[in-house]
Amino acid sequence: MSNVFKKSVTRCYTPDGRRCPAGTPGAVRRSERSSKWYGSVNGRHVPLCRDKRAAEQMLRMLETDNALAGVGLSDPFVGYKAEPLATHLDVYASHLRAKANTTEHVTQTVSRVRALLDGCGFRMPADVDAGRAAEWLHALRQPRASGIVVPPGVAEFTPAQAATVLGVSGAAVRAAVKRHGLAASGNGKARKFPLVTVAALADKAGRGCGPETVNHYVRAVRGFFRWLVRAKRAGSNPLDTLTLVNARVDVRRGRRELAVDDLRGLLAATRASTRTYRGLTGRDRFVLYLTALTTGFRARALANLTPGDFDLTGDHFTVTLAARFNKSGKPKVQPLPADVAVELAGYLRDRAPAALVWGGTWARDHRGAEMLRGDLEAASIPYSVEGPDGPEYADFHSFRHSYLTLGGRSGIDLRTLQELAGHSKPELTARYSHRRLYDLAGAVEKLPNLIPAPTTESAALRATGTDSGCTVVARTGFNGGPSLSILGNGVGGRGWG
Repeated sequence: MSNVFKKSVTRCYTPDGRRCPAGTPGAVRRSERSSKWYGSVNGRHVPLCRDKRAAEQMLRMLETDNALAGVGLSDPFVGYKAEPLATHLDVYASHLRAKANTTEHVTQTVSRVRALLDGCGFRMPADVDAGRAAEWLHALRQPRASGIVVPPGVAEFTPAQAATVLGVSGAAVRAAVKRHGLAASGNGKARKFPLVTVAALADKAGRGCGPETVNHYVRAVRGFFRWLVRAKRAGSNPLDTLTLVNARVDVRRGRRELAVDDLRGLLAATRASTRTYRGLTGRDRFVLYLTALTTGFRARALANLTPGDFDLTGDHFTVTLAARFNKSGKPKVQPLPADVAVELAGYLRDRAPAALVWGGTWARDHRGAEMLRGDLEAASIPYSVEGPDGPEYADFHSFRHSYLTLGGRSGIDLRTLQELAGHSKPELTARYSHRRLYDLAGAVEKLPNLIPAPTTESAALRATGTDSGCTVVARTGFNGGPSLSILGNGVGGRGWG
């Protein structure tokens, strides 16, 4: 092994001892040793580092790599290791676009990956460290000073004034006020927001991200590094130890299913509505909601359906969703109930087969929740209710929750529900199919009666309730025979119906 050495370099100094460029009048040239150690590799002088021991280790590694390369065993990733992560990310974005992902999905995924790389200071592949990435993700969830100062002496703000104070657009202010149900007065140019509303928005800006938002970052960055390995740009994934956060401990956007009576009321109010929203009349929205509730299709899928996608003849009525509009990337043929097929047949009559049924900007601009909220108000149905883990909203995606929940309550097994939903795993379907306490209570009532027939002595005791301190009520069991329910807080055991 060759030895490390320091090169002789010539530098120029002014008469008062300061470094200066060569050719400076009056400069003095001095011959000095380099501050870094060097090594000779394959006939080239390679700069190493200032520490001699570390420089010797680096030189041994370079010589080993050079020897391996001489017999065709060089590091296959050495070229990619020298490329900045930003370059790899640009190629990854092209990969996502080639897979026919939407522009919105590609932009959002790449921006999340770039935010983490920049936030952690990862410039090159060798910089990536799972511990620093985990610390950055943890910091996202921590409350922080928003830096927003709300003028205390102002009683009301116009949308423009509120946007200036909060540092966002006027459209973002209006959307946030409506989403959170904050106080406002007037319409159009007379629209005003009280101080308490602007202060509430400023307070929300200082909250940390929710766990589900953090999980979006984790999924995006793990996907990027998994692609690096699959594309043979890296030998291993340095972030494979990053795990998802339990999103149930802090639900920021919980969705709820709507009860059957609420759904009927919503559909009736929508069909009778004289309001037009982004080109969709009350009848348009009525059939749109009905189709969403009986197919489980997402907003983007519904917005891209044409009359030609519906087959309303024959023994089975179906609607076909093209692969490019399905989240799974596969075509989906979904059956339709007969009564819905009749409604659709009348609605789609005389429409051009290739024209969009519910086209427009409502889905592109993510205004489905806003559209639905107006119809919920008309039907006197609350947009949000307080749930066990925070507010639960009835936005457009709640139709998909309602579809799968109603299917589960109707006795459709989980495997069939999974197929209807187009999910890859039954765990995903289970998240959409809600079960409330009365569902569980009804299921328990179907259990068989396990209490053996009482003896004459125990029957007398149970008739008076003296054996447990509880009141005993006779009722009919699930199988038609008598059963016992034990009420109270005694210690005599449990009854089964």
